Amino acid sequence: MAEVALIRTAQGLVPATEADRETMQKWKAGQVIHGKFTKMRNAKFHGKFFSMLDLAWEYWEPVGGLVPRQELRGIQGLAKFFEKASGKPGQLSEAVAAYVAQIEAERAERFPAVDKSREAFRDWITIEAGHFHLVQTPDGIRKERKSISWSAMDDLAFEPLYRDVFNACWRLVLSAHFESEEAAQCAADMIGSYA
Repeated sequence: MAEVALIRTAQGLVPATEADRETMQKWKAGQVIHGKFTKMRNAKFHGKFFSMLDLAWEYWEPVGGLVPRQELRGIQGLAKFFEKASGKPGQLSEAVAAYVAQIEAERAERFPAVDKSREAFRDWITIEAGHFHLVQTPDGIRKERKSISWSAMDDLAFEPLYRDVFNACWRLVLSAHFESEEAAQCAADMIGSYA
């Protein structure tokens, strides 16, 4: 079930953010959409949040190939464990690099194209900001981002989320492209048009 924010205008209901626009574009013309609507308490703050995410998403360039950071950390952690046990630091660094390159090559053959996804980026950055819960899956425990649903989160709860996600965007993406946090915030503000 998709969740979208809409703004009432003279032309009717329009998507509040780029993410909302993308969700609505997936719906076919003439398709009936049913939903439960609630009036948001601070639509401007909501728009500001998504403008900041949109800015970070635009500047983000995927790196690291097909080996996720968590998997890479596991491989490197195991290598450090064996190095420490053997008393020979750095002994396995070449083997780890070769192993990771082999995994990437094998996965590149199976998955020749990987899409850059706005929704996946939003999940990742929210988790990196510390707003997640753990879920058990058949593959083991996984982090899942917490919902930012306005029906479950008031302005008071949303403020720390906004601050933490902005800090994650700054640390992981925007600091490489802007002189200051204020400059990044101004750029995000220019992207959004708030209700």
